[in-house]
Amino acid sequence: MNRRLFPTVLGLVAAAFVAAVGTHPGVAAPKPAATAAPAPAPSPTASPEPLDKAIPRLEAKLKTDPNDKQSLTELSADYLQINRPDLAIKLTQKLLAGGTKTAQVYYFDGLAQGQLGHQKEALADLEQAANLEPTNPGVLGTLTQTYLQSNRPQDAERVAKRAVTFNKDDKNAYMAYGQVLAAEGKYDEARQQLETGAKLDPKDPRPILLEAQTYISQNAIALAAGLYDRAIAIDPTNVEALFGKARLAAQQHNIKDAIATYETIFKLQVDPNDKAAVIDQEAIVYANEKMAGEADAAYKRAITEYPKVLSAHTAYGEYLLNLKDMAGAEREFVAGAGPNRDQVDALARLGQLYAQQSQYQKAVDQFKRVAELAPQDPRSFLLLGATYAANKQFANAAGAFKQSYSLQHTPDALLGLGQADLQTHNYTECAQVYDALDKGAPDISRQNPQVLFGLGQCYQGAKQPDKARAAYQRVLAMVKPGSQAANEIKALIAAIDRQQKKPAATKKPTTTSKT
Repeated sequence: MNRRLFPTVLGLVAAAFVAAVGTHPGVAAPKPAATAAPAPAPSPTASPEPLDKAIPRLEAKLKTDPNDKQSLTELSADYLQINRPDLAIKLTQKLLAGGTKTAQVYYFDGLAQGQLGHQKEALADLEQAANLEPTNPGVLGTLTQTYLQSNRPQDAERVAKRAVTFNKDDKNAYMAYGQVLAAEGKYDEARQQLETGAKLDPKDPRPILLEAQTYISQNAIALAAGLYDRAIAIDPTNVEALFGKARLAAQQHNIKDAIATYETIFKLQVDPNDKAAVIDQEAIVYANEKMAGEADAAYKRAITEYPKVLSAHTAYGEYLLNLKDMAGAEREFVAGAGPNRDQVDALARLGQLYAQQSQYQKAVDQFKRVAELAPQDPRSFLLLGATYAANKQFANAAGAFKQSYSLQHTPDALLGLGQADLQTHNYTECAQVYDALDKGAPDISRQNPQVLFGLGQCYQGAKQPDKARAAYQRVLAMVKPGSQAANEIKALIAAIDRQQKKPAATKKPTTTSKT
């Protein structure tokens, strides 16, 4: 079977590898308050009981009575609050299967599905919740955001309008509607809605912060800066507003004001992780201005002042990696992973570093650990699969890609699985995978003829020459006439044609019977 074009398919898997790793920011800033999260949807009555006490109490209660609906519901909400959608969904699914199909349960199940990457299921749940409580601002706000994430802006606008219509005194409804309009590029209309939300609660800076984002989208930096100042005047301790001001100052190369604002943020932080993260943001400002001495000093300051904050090492490693100091980057990523090798960001960056250096077995070891630590994250297995493939461990790669696809149905996972199946001669599944990719993500096929080439190879291996020929014909129409690729595809088609031609029947010599 012709393999000369196959490296281009490997190239697509490499692209999937880069997509899985993503553009790592180098440092996670302290988390600001959510800008426009809708009011909580129908939920249990808020309890002053801390989660570390409430969760064990509810778990113990369910051991006694596994079908206690109220406890199942409350515990699912608590699990969502501690970012354990995998645990929450077991409870919400049990409630739904048992007939407890309330707006509250659908809402919690939708949140869990969404956090697990099951966008289709999340949307179905939230639509059910909205049908049961068609005016609830929390349900409608979350449904609005989910429609936006699903690239359905018209549905998002329809639901957001409904929320405003039935909740004229709810600032969150106006914020959600403003976000939809901004996403559609209707900035003036968006700002009108956001200003309405701001008037409903003059002490809440969130609508103003969202309005600032609309000006940033239009590159109107001065107007955005003015809104950040307005938000800070309302709440001088609002971290998001201060971050916005600091970043705009840095973009305008106003280093003095940027650093001064970050120092203000630094003083507001209590958690050592957040304090170190602010210092690292200052280091990024210096690094972007090519102030290498100041940048290096800032990164080292975070490490020295907060030695237990492992992410400070990871941030410094990112900086050194950008300077092509591979040994230094490796040293810092190893330190950032921690003595128990349990820091996912550092391990992922270390794995990527090894992969870039073609040290694939070392990369595999890092991503195996990442997958152990983040078993519900499809990217973990996508990274592992891509690294196995790069190390020519295609059977292991197939298993990792399947696991990634089971967690989130992404084209990247299918692409990797198809490539691994082709290499392991699993032609039947290979053809199914590439065919599903071609039909489910046609844009990828149109932009990457390598996908169709892979499909042809799989069909050929599966002894389906007609389908292989059809796939190659599609590839031929996409490549430059007269190019090497075109000639190779023509040769493949010609070979199939020759194999399908039946040899002419050999006639036996006639014998004349003697009479």
